[in-house]
Amino acid sequence: MSRFRVPFWVYLTVISMVTLTVTVAAVTITWRNNVWRLIDRFDERIGRQVGEILNEKLNNLLEVAPHQSKINLELIQEKSGVFEPEDFKGLSNYWVDVLRIHRNLAYLSISFEGDGRMLVVSRNHRDEIRIGDLAHNPDTGNLELREYLPGDSYPDNPYRVDPDRGHGDPRLRPWYIKAKQAGRPLWSDAYIFLGTGDNPNVPGVTYATPFYHEDGSFMGVMTADIDLLSLCGYFNEMRRSRDEQAVPQGPTSAVAFVMDGTKDSHVIAFHDIEQIMRKNPDDPSSWELIPGEELTETGLKGFYENVIEGDVQIPDEGPTEIDYTISGIAYTGLFQKLRGADMPNWLIGVTIEENEYMGRIHAILRETFLWGFLCLAAGIVVSVFVSRRISQPLQMLSMEAQAIGVGKLDEVEERRFPIREVDSLFRAKEEMKKGLRSFEKFVPRELVRELLASGREAELGGERAYLTVAFADIVNFTSISELMPPEEVVKMLSRFHGILYQSISETHGTIDKYIGDAVMSFWGAPVENPDHAFGACLAALHAQARLAEERKRIKDSSAPPIHCRIGINTGDLVVGNMGIPDRLSYTVIGDSVNLASRLEGLNRYYGTDIIVSENTYRAVSDRLIARKLDRVYVKGKTQGVFVYQLIGEKGKVEEKTLRDLQRYEEALEKYLDRSWEDSIRILEELQKGHPNDKSILLLLSRCCKFMEEAPDEDWDGSYRLG
Repeated sequence: MSRFRVPFWVYLTVISMVTLTVTVAAVTITWRNNVWRLIDRFDERIGRQVGEILNEKLNNLLEVAPHQSKINLELIQEKSGVFEPEDFKGLSNYWVDVLRIHRNLAYLSISFEGDGRMLVVSRNHRDEIRIGDLAHNPDTGNLELREYLPGDSYPDNPYRVDPDRGHGDPRLRPWYIKAKQAGRPLWSDAYIFLGTGDNPNVPGVTYATPFYHEDGSFMGVMTADIDLLSLCGYFNEMRRSRDEQAVPQGPTSAVAFVMDGTKDSHVIAFHDIEQIMRKNPDDPSSWELIPGEELTETGLKGFYENVIEGDVQIPDEGPTEIDYTISGIAYTGLFQKLRGADMPNWLIGVTIEENEYMGRIHAILRETFLWGFLCLAAGIVVSVFVSRRISQPLQMLSMEAQAIGVGKLDEVEERRFPIREVDSLFRAKEEMKKGLRSFEKFVPRELVRELLASGREAELGGERAYLTVAFADIVNFTSISELMPPEEVVKMLSRFHGILYQSISETHGTIDKYIGDAVMSFWGAPVENPDHAFGACLAALHAQARLAEERKRIKDSSAPPIHCRIGINTGDLVVGNMGIPDRLSYTVIGDSVNLASRLEGLNRYYGTDIIVSENTYRAVSDRLIARKLDRVYVKGKTQGVFVYQLIGEKGKVEEKTLRDLQRYEEALEKYLDRSWEDSIRILEELQKGHPNDKSILLLLSRCCKFMEEAPDEDWDGSYRLG
């Protein structure tokens, strides 16, 4: 065998030159195909995400109408079909509360076939709720509108009277006629709501439900109306956000819209409402939606001409992409049908100029390609010199890499090398260690160390485990954040998340994810912890205590106080790496996770701050104090479960509090045994000392109700929440 050996620097130089040359050739051939394949995949993913976001937004906006209409119909049926306008006083008070809760609703009304009378509760553009009574005046014969303030003013004290509303007969409205003919609930075509002194002309849609006399004869139509102004505002906010991201490229061309399924294909929601509605040419006192063929906005016009007039087939599932050119400008459009139970026949669309999102990509690719060649040329020139200086520090770098491979990420003394590439490698190695240390902040640190030490790549998969899961979120976060600048909202969330992180980490918990203001966490994995339930409960108590101290600290400042609700459950679930092979998330899934989320939401109903499940309570009852709160059906469960309010650690709870807890649980047992009177007696005593305890009031209210009308024989004490 030849003893001749090529010097390392020569060998490295030749290999580098050959490798670089082959790389250039390979990149030249494949870069364009790979880039376009990546862009197509990105477009598909973004299109699906945008479609799902808009579909969910519309479902959230509209679903309240069918739901409330079913409730209204049940109320009418309880009257055995003999509902009279005089019954409206009680109904109107209920509807006022409904509109206060469901801000998507603009109107709730009931119209009668016999005399054309219409009773309505509406919300004006100043967010004020009014009661209206439209009926024929027996003296003038005109339709007279009497408007009332919520409260006790109906029907004797109207605050405003319109003596002639000749155009307001509900029986002539399209939604009334269609519901009467169909004999079933249905969505109206989108139209412009009639403006009044308190309400501007805005696009909206009506969910109309016919109702009947006991003998089956037609009685009238009830409606739940939703104006689309909030959706237009949402689209406007999307565009404004995109404009801010587009700087300095200028305002974005991207527009989102909703088009109805009528033959005229009206656009019914758009960021610029003036682009989709106009005064009726035949009746200047009224407004109408602009037909599709008369749209002037460039993106909408092009979409209509290429999709609607082009007779493009629209699939029932998923978004469809179409490219078209109008006025010499290339556009990309995404559209899909609105999906969801009992939803109208609407089309969701988004258009954007192709150059807005592709022009920069082309420029970056050209620049990258140019720099690649320059770097290759420079690499060939300096490879001879660098190769001769590179051998010595390579061994050092190899040893450092081996240390990283077993999870040793500690910083080392800074070293500098005369060769830039070697020095860059050393610094890159340090940056990599920093990145890995940063990575430990996003996923459980123990999991990262375990993967590095094993030399294995993270893989998709999970295993069954008995763990404890907790959900926590800020009380009234939406209301608070609406009144604050975004920067202040971020600061508030940082304070909140910091407190939760401290409480969770010190009890060996794992933060799964941040969901807006909410935090999901679990105990018992990836490091096994048999006392996971106690750790979760202790973390919740510590977090509430720290939040109380935080509220005292900022009492005199302008920062809003933070209150939070926490739900905890212990049970079987699956823990591991979830997602897809290219993007994993170490998380937990299962029914136990869902129950923890439901328990967090129950705090809102009972006025509590920490609710735990029965499994959790059993695991910690020897060390912690909790009040058995109720037996309920939570959403997604077919059997009732006991829920507990976590109070504190044993030995740290006042005797009076313990006595009151015991008395409440006695009242609950009486309630479950159908001893309503005994339960009421105990609860009334407790209420004197705790007038603001919502759980006492709720249980007392149920006992009083069951005194009047006892539940069925198979009642097991579980209460079903709405």
